Amino acid sequence: MPKRKCSEIDKNVGRRLKQYRVACGLTQEQVASVLNINRTTYTKYETGVSEPSHDLLRRIVSLFGTDFNSVLGEKDGFEGSVYDAKMPMFNLTKDEQRMVAGYRSFSDEEKAELNAKFDEILAERNRKLLENND
Repeated sequence: MPKRKCSEIDKNVGRRLKQYRVACGLTQEQVASVLNINRTTYTKYETGVSEPSHDLLRRIVSLFGTDFNSVLGEKDGFEGSVYDAKMPMFNLTKDEQRMVAGYRSFSDEEKAELNAKFDEILAERNRKLLENND
């Protein structure tokens, strides 16, 4: 089957997806992992070779903290979110971004295990703070 030629629309959407991903400090692998798709599939979206389904596009815009209009053509929504600091991943440190992206890729069981460990560490820290304040 011959490769389909990318339309300008596909290429522009792909360029915006890459712009959003880079602005969020994420790799293609991290985005693909969060979306539960193969990295090469996501790469095809960024290069305009193929288009995500409507449901997957909804998940992508949610991940980047933007909206459909921004992805499909209007830049103001995304850029406004970046400059107004409303983007979910934008203001996080690199370590925080890595942790959030990793967490989003975990199974429900792994998330439950990590949450339990986090609660344990937090409770211990709070206990020590209370002891030091007495």
